[in-house]
Amino acid sequence: MEGIFSELKRVVDNAQLSCEEDDVKRLKRLAFYSDTFKEFGLFDRDFRVFCSNYGAVDIPIFSSIVNRIERAAERKTVSLVHSKSLGNPTLFAFYQGENGIGANGLAPPVRFSTLIDPIILPNYFYELTIGKRILSSNRNGIDSDIWNKEVVSLDDWSMRLDVYLPSNLYWQRLHSLIPFIFIGWLFLFFAFYNAHLIGIYFRRSLRHCVRRAIKNAEIEVYFQPVVSLNPGEPLELEALLRWKSLNHGQVSPLVVVKVASQLGLMDELTWLVIRKVGAFYREYPDQLIDIKTSVNVDRFSLLKESFAPKLVSILEEYPELIGRLGLEVTETSALNHEELPVMVSRFEQITALGIGLSVDDFGTGYSGLDFLRRFPYDTLKLDQVFIANLKDDQFTRQVLTSISILAKELGMKLVAEGVEREDQLNDVRLLGVDRVQGYYFCKPLPKDQIITWMTFNNAV
Repeated sequence: MEGIFSELKRVVDNAQLSCEEDDVKRLKRLAFYSDTFKEFGLFDRDFRVFCSNYGAVDIPIFSSIVNRIERAAERKTVSLVHSKSLGNPTLFAFYQGENGIGANGLAPPVRFSTLIDPIILPNYFYELTIGKRILSSNRNGIDSDIWNKEVVSLDDWSMRLDVYLPSNLYWQRLHSLIPFIFIGWLFLFFAFYNAHLIGIYFRRSLRHCVRRAIKNAEIEVYFQPVVSLNPGEPLELEALLRWKSLNHGQVSPLVVVKVASQLGLMDELTWLVIRKVGAFYREYPDQLIDIKTSVNVDRFSLLKESFAPKLVSILEEYPELIGRLGLEVTETSALNHEELPVMVSRFEQITALGIGLSVDDFGTGYSGLDFLRRFPYDTLKLDQVFIANLKDDQFTRQVLTSISILAKELGMKLVAEGVEREDQLNDVRLLGVDRVQGYYFCKPLPKDQIITWMTFNNAV
């Protein structure tokens, strides 16, 4: 609506209180080039039209319209009135400038539709009420109930616009959209189906890549130091697998272990890591002479009768590991009454080979106190979940205090995993923890970088 009033303002800006030939020509020229108005008129302070496209006139403006102009902050309003030249009803727009001269423009109803149609969906019908007159859009074909009605009012102009949604238009719209809905559903079906196939391919591809990586010894081994809090004691290392696939990028160790377990390749993965640790000792014999390294091993691998003989053969292949290799048993599942004595026997065989045993992530799995009593580990490793909650959780602190006392009574060392801040280091020190592992000291590093770290930290 602002566009039509800006046009009236241009009419007023150069208008005079006269209706000479030049004034009439000017109004005719403005009407000819106007996209909205077919006629223009000028009115004075007394709200009497004194000039138009057709010459001098003397027509008073209705009092109701005058009242709306005077009430309006910007001295403008619209109305629907009868026009001898344009018919009934005709849209009138009024604007009075600061100099007291005003302009009114007359437009046929079709011109008003250009203002409303862009904001109303096609085929809706509307009724515009201005004052006491109503301008209706074409209602042909509207022979059904009204499902919805929206009303917009401008009280200052006594204007109200009612927009209607007929039910038959709704069904026409729905019917016209059926082909697009069908195409949309078809597209979604193929999209989800292809995504499903890609997911299956990815999983199978990942399984294939993991199998090939284990077979070709493409799994890398990183090392993270386990630092002693007792002065003079050497640090230890934990071997951690890392794998960067050409097809899948950097793959989480947890994913590698999960896939290897599904493929029945956990034993092969364990032997691969132990052999790489042996090769590490063989490559750096002087730097690692007093350093022990632990390797994670699955409980189900330990239960197999072939585990101990295979471990013996690897120690014969890499004698550098004798006295330096440790195994960390993760709490992944509970042992039943049949498996418990088998595991105890297996531990006896392993310790007889000079290999240390640790229970990894203690407190988050299924290891029971009875198992610790029957066959204590050399080391208990506290899961990083406890360390992360140590500062703000009094219950966690009490649990760790009890575990620390238990470890001391059973003659086991205590390692805190996941120490990342100095306050965590101070807290675990107060709990009597022997060793600390985490990013506070060092993240897992490849073999050459861990040797460099040990050199700069006087660990070799």
